[in-house]
Amino acid sequence: MRFSITILDRYLAREILTAWLTVLLVLLVIVLSTETVHLLSWITQGFIPVSAFLAYLVNSMFQFSVILVPLSLLMGILLGFGRLYKDSEMTAIMSAGMGPLQWYRSLLLVVIPTTVLVVILSLFIKPMMEHQRAVITAKVSSRSEIDSLLVGQFNRASQGGAVLFLEAEGKNNKQRKNTFFQQEKDNKTQVDVAASSSSYIDKNGNRYMVMHHGVQYVGNAGEAAMKIIEYDDYGLHIDKKEVAVHSSASTKSMRELWASSIPKDKAELQWRISIPIAALIVSLIALPLSKTSPRSGRYSKLVLALILYLVYSNLISMAYSWIIQQKIPAWIGIWWVHILAVIFLFILLKSSGYIGVNTKRLVTKHGA
Repeated sequence: MRFSITILDRYLAREILTAWLTVLLVLLVIVLSTETVHLLSWITQGFIPVSAFLAYLVNSMFQFSVILVPLSLLMGILLGFGRLYKDSEMTAIMSAGMGPLQWYRSLLLVVIPTTVLVVILSLFIKPMMEHQRAVITAKVSSRSEIDSLLVGQFNRASQGGAVLFLEAEGKNNKQRKNTFFQQEKDNKTQVDVAASSSSYIDKNGNRYMVMHHGVQYVGNAGEAAMKIIEYDDYGLHIDKKEVAVHSSASTKSMRELWASSIPKDKAELQWRISIPIAALIVSLIALPLSKTSPRSGRYSKLVLALILYLVYSNLISMAYSWIIQQKIPAWIGIWWVHILAVIFLFILLKSSGYIGVNTKRLVTKHGA
């Protein structure tokens, strides 16, 4: 039997591809907008520097793409075929002798390359992105507190209770104008008020915050022994923080997970494999689920499809947790969820008339 791609195959594949890419783009914009707001709040609170914003955002885009592909495929196929049903184009296609099972040929033209892409993203790219995010987080955590100081508000040190206020940035962004610094030293209050401050690194790599043209007040208020010292430059040593890169199951390679006997690693391995499997299964389910009458509209099955997807994804998450908690053996793992999904697919195909279907009967039914 010779396999050939017809004009109708290309037409249906183009319809599916367009709908899927549109849905994927919309979902990515939504989740990345939320992530952007989240990252900006971190920046304003001083948790991460502005320089790390783009790295975090790009990393999040790749990670979200892996998760969103199965959902976007399901919605894209439903919307694509829903439009064809609504505009009665499916009736014309069936009149040309192309039955429902043949539609899977057009569907697989999009689904198979997409599934291969998901395999690459899930098995290889995602752990790299997780490791990169761990590296970025370690670098951010290792940075000196002086790198995350906020201009125009009081900054409290994580240790020692010191308070620093910077009124404004200088013209060259290397100096900060009107600096106020208060700390407790030898049971005495030390307050520095300087015209400006800057960062300095010596030849040994030691870092200092240097205060320029300032006055230092040493002693508690009301005491006669309070000292007042004027200076041109006064340096405060900034301690280095070394934070190791956090390694977890999500950052491990496929080879490491495969050789591991740790339940969490086994769960992570099965979860990565489950993403492309889920993408393929929901794509096959979407075709019979998209079957509607012209009066129903293209969005009539969308809510049902989303409910089914949520049930499917939640069962996968539940099985993932059970593996970690050792409530079920690893050889059962997540696979039982996919078996249930395949059984549901065959039931749906049978009830929709896709198995053992007669094309002329369907043409008469949908054309009526």
